[in-house]
Amino acid sequence: METYAFLKGQSAALKKVGIQFPELQNDVKAVADSSQLVFGRAEKNIDQFLKYELDNVEFTSMQRRIDSLLNEHLKHPIQKEEYARNFLKKVRFELLLSKADDIQKSIISFAYYDAPHQEVIDGHVVDFTTNRHPKAEKSAVKVIIPKSWRAEEAEMSETVQQFTSHDGKGSEKILIVVHDLTAEDKNIILNKKTISEMVSSHTNIIRTETITIDGLPGMMIEVEEILNLSDTRKKIRMLQFMFAYNQKLYCLQGSIGPADINQNLDRHIKKYEPLFRLIAAGTQIVD
Repeated sequence: METYAFLKGQSAALKKVGIQFPELQNDVKAVADSSQLVFGRAEKNIDQFLKYELDNVEFTSMQRRIDSLLNEHLKHPIQKEEYARNFLKKVRFELLLSKADDIQKSIISFAYYDAPHQEVIDGHVVDFTTNRHPKAEKSAVKVIIPKSWRAEEAEMSETVQQFTSHDGKGSEKILIVVHDLTAEDKNIILNKKTISEMVSSHTNIIRTETITIDGLPGMMIEVEEILNLSDTRKKIRMLQFMFAYNQKLYCLQGSIGPADINQNLDRHIKKYEPLFRLIAAGTQIVD
């Protein structure tokens, strides 16, 4: 709701500048047109999201509250053209999405809510490397991560880093896992048989696929794992992209959940599969 109010407020303020200062209408139009690619898309997706999350009365009440606040803040004329020009400059800077604050991450998240992989294609990414990471000594891979995802510490010692969608508020995760291979397994060949031997009895292998990551042979597996929690059972759907290098087994894991045991996660995982594949395809060895 905060992001929604920010976007509507920015649009309303741009309109006010154009009305009060006709000589700035071309500048206002240029900024407004530029904002449609990400900001306009985010506002549209948030609008749909809130309509789904709220009932009609709640949604209408929220919109009226926002409109009331905007009318109150914008009822007085802008005192100087200089202030209007500074505002346009500020909006142009916002459109660069160069900050990492909560509002900008939320804007990016919702701009690509319907097509998560497009965030990577449009270049809104950060680089993460395992080099010198305390959980991954003598490993060095670089992975691209969507800018709107939040880096978090993971519980498992083999998980070097965990990233969660929607700035840490989503149910989608990207994990970078590194296992040290024993001398016996250092020349392991990844195939359906060896992969099957790695997964637990609580994991169902849905499909496998041979892949290449930075020129190295690997495997992609889609699995669904059952979690037996203290008071209930949940499940997680995962796409795991594995490859071996320099006596280490790397696993780039994209996951959905935990979800209710009876929930069908087929559509959810298909929505995020293009993103998970882009991340795997962009992974590089950086020794």
